[in-house]
Amino acid sequence: MCGIAGIYHYTARPVDADSLETLRARILHRGPDDTGSYRVDPLGLVHSRLSIQDLSPAGHQPMIDAESQSCICYNGEIYNFQDLRADLLAEGVAFKSTGDTEVLLHACIRYGVEATLPRLNGMFAFAFWDACKRELWLARDRMGIKPLYYFEQDGSLVFASEIKALLPLKHEVEPDLPVLFELLNGGTACEPYTVFAGIRALNPGSYLRLGPGTNQANQREYFSIFDHVDPATYRDYSRASLTEMTQEFARIMDASVRIHSISDAPVATLISGGIDSSLVSALTRRYCEGISLYHADVVGDHSEEVFARQVADHLGLDFVTTELTSETYLRNLVETTYFHETPSAYHPNDVPFQLVSQRAHRDGIKVFLTGEGADELFIGYGGASKHILRHRLRITAAGIPLVRSLASVIGKLYPYAEGTGVTGHLAARGFTAGWLQRARDAYAFVDSEIERIALIDSAVYQKVHLNSLLQRNDRMGMMHALESRIPFLENELHRFAMNLPARFKHPVGWRAILSGNPLTRNKIVVREAARPLVPANIIRRKKLGFPITPATYMHLDPGFFTDGFLAATLKLKQSELAEVFAAAGEDEKWNLFSIELFGRIYFLQADREDLGEQILGLRRA
Repeated sequence: MCGIAGIYHYTARPVDADSLETLRARILHRGPDDTGSYRVDPLGLVHSRLSIQDLSPAGHQPMIDAESQSCICYNGEIYNFQDLRADLLAEGVAFKSTGDTEVLLHACIRYGVEATLPRLNGMFAFAFWDACKRELWLARDRMGIKPLYYFEQDGSLVFASEIKALLPLKHEVEPDLPVLFELLNGGTACEPYTVFAGIRALNPGSYLRLGPGTNQANQREYFSIFDHVDPATYRDYSRASLTEMTQEFARIMDASVRIHSISDAPVATLISGGIDSSLVSALTRRYCEGISLYHADVVGDHSEEVFARQVADHLGLDFVTTELTSETYLRNLVETTYFHETPSAYHPNDVPFQLVSQRAHRDGIKVFLTGEGADELFIGYGGASKHILRHRLRITAAGIPLVRSLASVIGKLYPYAEGTGVTGHLAARGFTAGWLQRARDAYAFVDSEIERIALIDSAVYQKVHLNSLLQRNDRMGMMHALESRIPFLENELHRFAMNLPARFKHPVGWRAILSGNPLTRNKIVVREAARPLVPANIIRRKKLGFPITPATYMHLDPGFFTDGFLAATLKLKQSELAEVFAAAGEDEKWNLFSIELFGRIYFLQADREDLGEQILGLRRA
């Protein structure tokens, strides 16, 4: 919806107007419709607006309450704002606008931020200035759909929706080496850490309170995904049938799409041709008349265009496609990396996402509904499927010699060691002892070991992989002033998924595994709910999801690394780096290249246009 940024001085001195302008200039792309600022000792706020609710000037931000002089600077959407508005009206609050910003402002004034946050159903990051108590509150939504970053120096805290806005005000801009090593290993940064030393993300479901008596930022959690785990609900669901759980999921999903469709600006859906986005598109059609379906066609063997078009034809909706070729990929790689604010090592498919966002923006679209989140909540990834199969074999093998031999063979085909893969990234910064243990504790009441493993894995994917996807969606959409909405992450739907037994998500018993391909028969309730709405072959499709193999587009030349970022940062001689590159596989070479590209953009301040021309020279014939 918007971009927000600000500066808070612990020492209560005035905020410099030029520093605020520096912040504002670097978030304008997030909200080209309006801009505003607010200053009062010791705080300065700036806002860039993408008008989606109440398109009139009454929605201008930062928004100030005339009576209390409290102020809100807000990015996101509160989907239950109409219910909150009704409550506030009943308590005598008078409104001057019809959007959700003023509702959030008055809720924070009347109930306080700590009491307001649990009542919110939506995606958001906001700064609320309580003028009476002279306190600044920074808060982020439960799932971390909307971003917020900050750093502290010289008795001040500086924050913004995007990291690039912060960098000109930071004395030293250096890479966070432990995060860099995670990226080199094929992983991603786990929040609150970023690729930039000293710059932190406000964690999902967390807030900061700054005011008299405080001299540093201390994050406080108001929500954890494990708050939604309820043993009684899990046991009720365990006694239900697949038909009953499918009907319950369909009811909640429909309600989620309905509230995600609320907008005073044009809405469309992003469709891959897979089951999740197809279901979202079919449901959105009920609430947004004449929507279009937008698709990024990865031209080549992995194209899904025919499936996405089939869904559009089935639904009787317009279909808009953007082609991705090797040339368009390379021409957009530098700017995409710059706006993503992280190397493309983990997400080489961010280029098609930003290209389809660019096309939608040109067509006047301001809101995309997407299918993100379904795989993490309903066990949709092939890696999770193999993990379940591997542990099922291990458990069975304990008492059957023949199966024990088979398990040994499977283990060689799909090697796995505790502390590698997704959980390994958690371990890198001490998460194993903390966050991962919370996952184990949350599901300790589940008797079946394989069931616990499946549910914990789902939670781990939410912590690591989903968080990185949400960052990609935000940056690639907002690069072109386009808001991504995620119906699968609505509060009630998330609560449903966290308590849903694994057999309704993915087969975990031998009979279910042997009755179908365990690598494609996943997200069971999602597929069953979609049967009446989308073509039958879409229900049976295996997930692809913007598959990109950069090696098919470009020749990764070791000469690209000469006098570059990695050589300087890792203190490697050119010959040593060449040896590392020669020994690397294709995926590892892509990791090295994408990190080198990112490092040159952000840490060596390379000219992005020159860098783009250099990359075009790597194009395969």
